[in-house]
Amino acid sequence: MYRFRLYYDKDKEEEYLNEMSAKGYAMKHYFLGLYHFEECSPGEYTYRIDLINDMTSKERKELYELVSDSGGEHVQSWGFWAFFRKKGKFELYSDRESQIRQYERIRLVFLALALLEVISAVTQWKRLGWEDTTSERTFALIFTALSLIFIYQVIKATIKINKLKRNL
Repeated sequence: MYRFRLYYDKDKEEEYLNEMSAKGYAMKHYFLGLYHFEECSPGEYTYRIDLINDMTSKERKELYELVSDSGGEHVQSWGFWAFFRKKGKFELYSDRESQIRQYERIRLVFLALALLEVISAVTQWKRLGWEDTTSERTFALIFTALSLIFIYQVIKATIKINKLKRNL
């Protein structure tokens, strides 16, 4: 079974994958918003997603081994993200400090993406003139929309960090 969804929020994506698992569908593969599921026992797996962009190959291998040693498995990596699952309950980050570090990494990635998109949007808007085509205006709108999406994710990560810090 295939399902198309786009997520910028790892918590919502985890929630979706865990809801699908509860319905008896395990994620097998992911590419550009297209999830491939296979049947499983309802609730068989718990899914977790982690940002892995700042890790060396050795650190990634150690993380995958740690998850494997705990009974979990690395399902797939895509871009900056790694998808993990385990039968039963499963947490990648059980203490608040490591959760805070995770969201700080996520915030930093989205901040960098937001800055790139803002620069692209401003550049594109400055280049526009009365004679420019609809496609050029469309690109300017896309860059602006992506900027806003990424800025929103920076804000959400900051809120999560502050909430976790208050609960320390």
